Amino acid sequence: MSAKAWKVVAAVGLGVGAVELMRRQFPDLSSLSAAVRAMNPWWALLALVAGVASQLAFAYQQRALVVAFGVRLGQRDAIALTYGGAAISMVAPAGAAVSAAYTFRHYQRRGATSAVATVVTVLSGVISLLTLVLLYGAGALVAGFLSARSWEPIGIRTAAVVVAGAGVVFLGHRYGRRLDWRALTRWAPAAKLLDALRAARAVRGREWAAVTGFAAAKWVLDLACLMAVAAAFGADVGWARLAGVYLTVQVVRQVPLTPGGIGLIEASLLAGLVAAGATSATAVAVVLGYRLITFWLTLPAGLGGHLRLRAARRAGPALGSSFDRAGEAADDAAFEQAEEHQSRNHRQ
Repeated sequence: MSAKAWKVVAAVGLGVGAVELMRRQFPDLSSLSAAVRAMNPWWALLALVAGVASQLAFAYQQRALVVAFGVRLGQRDAIALTYGGAAISMVAPAGAAVSAAYTFRHYQRRGATSAVATVVTVLSGVISLLTLVLLYGAGALVAGFLSARSWEPIGIRTAAVVVAGAGVVFLGHRYGRRLDWRALTRWAPAAKLLDALRAARAVRGREWAAVTGFAAAKWVLDLACLMAVAAAFGADVGWARLAGVYLTVQVVRQVPLTPGGIGLIEASLLAGLVAAGATSATAVAVVLGYRLITFWLTLPAGLGGHLRLRAARRAGPALGSSFDRAGEAADDAAFEQAEEHQSRNHRQ
């Protein structure tokens, strides 16, 4: 069986399991409606603000990285591009790849070479993932300090991971130039990553600080969105448990089995909230509220961002080159594919 077939089988199996889990945990409508009626609107508003701010932080992260490589990208265009790429990744089949290609083309339109566009795309993903790991380590250390019983199993292990990571960085900096990387560069993904790391040497320290700060803000604000939604519906779970549930959801999100993690994220978040002590009705309300802000509201915003970029492009110089015409056609096709896929999901 091919890798693609295994991926389809795994996606179907996990999807069926997710639906069955949600069916078992889903409360009766009266309990769910009671949880919705008891919602605190101020916490809900704060959750919406945090969700939007998380997307803005991601846009600023990408813009800071692009500008560091000498590419001009305005704030509004960066926001529109971030929402457009996010919408495509959430609903289109193979959304991550389509979204990366969409962003890649827009970088090139603003003067980035293919090498720079590739480096920025790779580094953006690496920085986001590393920042999430570092935030988890810092959070585990804080949780260990606040709870003496938790320090032994959590704090020491986390400290060991942090020390080991620092040691790897030090050894890489000290002896990395002596290593022969030719064997590793025969693997295409590793070659791209190494090229990106070499190009990253040209970025100044304060620019790295800005990129890393925005990446951290993106994760913290997204977690704050989930916490505010939980507070809005009165979910009786501690912040440490909720942070653990959030981390689990992010791990699931990195596995591109379904567009935008549809079904898998909802199931993992629901199971985590119930395991953390929330009632079924409250857990379902939190899941629906969080996904409404971070998923469903992103789709129309992404379409609006795409239309803004297209209008700005058409208002500029005429599309004379075959690259420009092909790029615009590819962008429109990506959104049409996403909309068709989303409509098919609604009909089903």
